[in-house]
Amino acid sequence: MTGQAPAGHFRMRPRRTPRAILLRLRALLAGGLVLGVGATMTLAAWNDSEFSTGTFSASSFALQSSTDSGGAWQEHGTSATAATMSFDATGMSPGSLNYASIWVRTTSGSLSGTLALQGGQLVQGGNAGLFAAFDYRVVRYTSGSCDASQFGEAASYIVGTSSSKVALGTAGSSTAVAASAGTPVRFCFEITMKTTADNSLQGTNSGAVWEIKGTSDS
Repeated sequence: MTGQAPAGHFRMRPRRTPRAILLRLRALLAGGLVLGVGATMTLAAWNDSEFSTGTFSASSFALQSSTDSGGAWQEHGTSATAATMSFDATGMSPGSLNYASIWVRTTSGSLSGTLALQGGQLVQGGNAGLFAAFDYRVVRYTSGSCDASQFGEAASYIVGTSSSKVALGTAGSSTAVAASAGTPVRFCFEITMKTTADNSLQGTNSGAVWEIKGTSDS
């Protein structure tokens, strides 16, 4: 039959050239690479996560003061709303003394802290010459009245000492204040008109405002 090999003969396979072998090898390698990628992509790992959350709140620090032996506590946070200490300071003369107290404590729930008495400032409209004619000192006391008896050698001086007084603009030392409306800090102020006050200051008026700056402990 046409196209068939004669009986007893075998069909010879085409001889593969080196180029054909190379192409086939590349095809096999390519197939192996594809299989390798496919095998890698089928690998898997189990995953799980845990989450946690927390809430945070800020502490507070606030002060209030009283000028009537702790009877009425209010916040006096600016010079415009300053508590008025009860000096009986009308008609002061050279060498005369005057006393007044202010008590300071933290509010309920407040942290503890420290109090630092800042130097007195001349009130608006006051006579600067008369302001300069006064000296003062301040003690922290725990009992009794705010008067001359509080200014002994063993007193806890915030401003001045048992033997010295300073100008109204002088700042004082710091002192601790208890937390959460605890025991108040009692300040006793002693104001003295200098014996050297000029005669021209007769009939004039002045005033001072002090800041008691509080800082929380934490």
